[in-house]
Parts: sequence; structure tokens; C-alpha cells
Amino acid sequence: MKKIVLFTLFIFLDLTLSYSQELKATVTVDMEQLDFESRTYVMSLKSDLENYLNNQRFTDVNWEGPKIPIDISIYLSGGSKSSFSAQLILVSRRVIRGTDGEGTSVGLKILDKNWQFEYQSGAMLSYNPTRFNEFTSLIDFYVLMAIGYDFDTYGELDGNTYYDQAKQICQMGATLNKEGYSTTFAPGELTRYSLISEMTDPRYEDFRKLIFSYYVDGLDVMVNDKEKGMANLEAVIDQMAQFKKNKLTGPSVFLQIFFDAKALEISQIFKGRESSTVWNNLIYLDPTNTMLYQAAMQGKDN
Repeated sequence: MKKIVLFTLFIFLDLTLSYSQELKATVTVDMEQLDFESRTYVMSLKSDLENYLNNQRFTDVNWEGPKIPIDISIYLSGGSKSSFSAQLILVSRRVIRGTDGEGTSVGLKILDKNWQFEYQSGAMLSYNPTRFNEFTSLIDFYVLMAIGYDFDTYGELDGNTYYDQAKQICQMGATLNKEGYSTTFAPGELTRYSLISEMTDPRYEDFRKLIFSYYVDGLDVMVNDKEKGMANLEAVIDQMAQFKKNKLTGPSVFLQIFFDAKALEISQIFKGRESSTVWNNLIYLDPTNTMLYQAAMQGKDN
């Protein structure tokens, strides 16, 4: 009898491990701009969304290794009763190999200023990427993007499936004429559609491969060999500059998002480094953070 019980337990443990969930999510909800009545509709939004993100599976792979740390901040405003306007900030992190899950690097850092949805406390949130919902579809869109990015940092172009799924959600919102999902945008304008379009564009595959190298050949290597990892990072940044020079004809929201997330990290890694090449490349790639790089070049804290 004991053998049967143990065998059953092993099967249960194996299934639990094989189908573990992908995210370690934390949610913050700011209701300062809401009146008292409107707040009653979103009192459980934080716990509802955390439960959804930390229990729903977004992939069909056997997830191994540490979960993806994700922070979502929602700033609520306007609205009437159960209808809300909001801004959303998503920050995902990539766990650095060799740090026992303790070391992380910012992956994506995205601000979305244009979100409208209806919500009532205690909502039963469910994952259905083929059905549009003003609340969960935007969350799913960014979660799939973060998962795709994380996959890209462990294997070249491994995030394709999840980027494609995120794009399908965006296209569904556009087809339904939902606010914030328009397929029309100006060159260099950061929108949901412009970003996911570049992430899924074959012309950006070389840049995505360089993001893989940034993590695997750079940050992961630095754990055990700092100088070698830094040298690899300098080479990656040089190749990114060549990519921009040779492959792009206008502004890129993908590059903008990457350096928005990485500028502070990169400036700290190379702070005080005498090589002018890396700083010239960074200023060329990310001119909006020129002052940050110039300060780091001089060894100053930011």
C-alpha cells in the first residue's frame, strides 16, 4: 500500500514540476485620483491581478529555472463607477546565471499611458488570448511580450512564439477599434502596435540576437570573469551601433525601449572606463541619455 501512495505522490510532484508557472509578479495599484465610490470597485484589483499572474500559465512549455520577476504598477484616474482610465508601468527582470536567482537585470520597462477598462472587485480573471477584454488583454499583451523577451535572452530568437501571440492580441484590438490599439503611428512613435511590429519584424532579428549576446556573453559571464564579460559587452554595443548604422533608416522604438531599460545598468558597468569607443557608441545609440553616459564616463555617480 505504501508503494502505491509513494508512486502516486511521485506522479503528482512530477506533474507539478513539469507544469510550473512562469511568473513571479508583484502588483501595485494607485487609487489616489479616484473618489470614494469608484475605489470600492477596485479594492481587490491588486490581489485579483496578482493571483491571476502568479497562477495562470501563459506558455505550454515545461518551465525550468527561476520564474520571471515582473512588477506591474497601475495608476487609476477618471472613470465613472466601474469604468476607469489608467496608466500602466511594467518592469520585467532577467535572472543572471550563476547568482542562485539573487541577481537580476531589467529586461523590459514600459509605460503605457492610454488604458481604459471596466472593473469590479472580485472579478474572475481568465486567460483567453482569442477573446478581447479591455482589462486582461492589455495585461496578457505585455506579459507575453515580457516572456518572449526573457526567452530571447536565453536562446537566439526563442521568443518568437510569444511575440507573435502578443501581436495577435494587438491586431485583435485594432480590428475591434479599441482605444490604444491603432495600427497607424508616426515614425518613431512608441505605441503598442509600433513596438510589437518591430519586435516581430525579421529586420530586427540581428538586434534580438545581440540582446541574447548582451545577457549570455556579457552579464552571465561577468559573474565569474568581470573583465571578459565587460569586453564582450563592449563588443555587443559596437555591433548594435553597426546595426543601427547599416540596417535602420529612421528612429526605432525597439532600440528606444531597450536603452530605456538598460541605460543606467550600462553606465554603471562601464563607469570610469577610459575607452571612448564604448561611450561614443552609446551616445549614438541612445542620444536621450547622453548626459547619463557623459557623467559615467567621468566616473561620476548617477
